[in-house]
Amino acid sequence: MPFCCSPSIPNVFDVISERPWEIAVPPFQVAPRTYYVSGQRWAGSYLIDTGDGCILVDTGVLESCPLLVESVHELGYSLRDIRIILVSHAHVDHCGAAGMLAHLSGADVLMSGEDEEFMRACPEETLAIDPRLRAQPFEVSGHFSDDEPVTLGEVSVRTLLTPGHTCGCTSFFWDVENPASGERYTVGMHGGVGVNTMNDEYYASSAYLTPALRERFVEDAGRLARMHVDIALPSHPNQIEIMDRAGSYTDEAQPYLDAGVWAEFLAERVRQVREAMGSQVSRR
Repeated sequence: MPFCCSPSIPNVFDVISERPWEIAVPPFQVAPRTYYVSGQRWAGSYLIDTGDGCILVDTGVLESCPLLVESVHELGYSLRDIRIILVSHAHVDHCGAAGMLAHLSGADVLMSGEDEEFMRACPEETLAIDPRLRAQPFEVSGHFSDDEPVTLGEVSVRTLLTPGHTCGCTSFFWDVENPASGERYTVGMHGGVGVNTMNDEYYASSAYLTPALRERFVEDAGRLARMHVDIALPSHPNQIEIMDRAGSYTDEAQPYLDAGVWAEFLAERVRQVREAMGSQVSRR
């Protein structure tokens, strides 16, 4: 699976809020135990079957929640199978449906302490970034710690604070076994790499985020790139192209297995951040 990315969806807030079915996608497997279930191709959500219930990574927006629910059911799971919801960061496109899904499933919702504070202090930069998207408030059951994985059943998700896109953006890593070969893979998802919150224009109006977060993002990217990740998953599927292989997964084929993608993906995001910084300098 060579690394490539694709353009973002035009007018995506209009589409996701009024006509989410236009970007609907059925659920598909991306790794052993791991499925793409957001139901749409804008913001990703992943369901991990731990053998003792499921972990849901991110929820998408409230407006596309019916598509996520349908995806979970289509795979043969019930919402009540979801025991834990992990929130990568406090933006509405990743946790807008957390309140509804927590209520329907009874799951605990976990996120970083840094981003819970950001969410409570600055709703206009997190849950209320656009009037077309309506997020329900949700209760946070606990916070991540880099030193303590989130464990359920046979899966432990290691969390790593990776600020930049937000102050508490968190990345997730978990190990899975291929039932056909017995091989072990590390799956990784960076919590957020959007340049839209790592530029001087944004910092000038933000009540919370500062350029120090951008510096931390670039510094961390080098360290993260040295981590071994066999299957790199995007928080937005245009950031790492996965839709082109949707539905082709088999345990024998492993269409998303490529240990080189992770480092290439991070290098591209750093390039985009530096390009934005350069364009800002040239305008001064």
